[in-house]
Amino acid sequence: MAAFVGTETIVPGRVQEVADGLAAVKVGERLIEAGGEVAAGDGVLVCIRPEDVTLGPPGDGGPTSARNRLPATVTRITPAGPWVRVELDAGFPLVALITKQSLEELSLAPGSAAVATLKATAVHLIRRQVTGDR
Repeated sequence: MAAFVGTETIVPGRVQEVADGLAAVKVGERLIEAGGEVAAGDGVLVCIRPEDVTLGPPGDGGPTSARNRLPATVTRITPAGPWVRVELDAGFPLVALITKQSLEELSLAPGSAAVATLKATAVHLIRRQVTGDR
């Protein structure tokens, strides 16, 4: 169903803790913050739409309201009409959809380092029904 609504990044994760309505989810070696009705220990699918991912140059970037800043490497770039689909390795496969102008301004190419940023509200969690995966 997630693919039906435009989600391209769907990866398994495990909820590490939940505090103040935010879940810390381990995806590979990364922790991602997300909202959702989950509990510590739950296996989940982490779903992220490509238009919710912003890209920037490596480095701190200063304060932001986005809870997730993921150092990443560009693995593939594909034109998609007026947009560009950027595939990344952020410790897990991640897809961003950006403008051609942003691609040029950031000088992104396969192998480039970048920082992928996304708000906790842009990360959707689906509780996995498999019981033997803990």
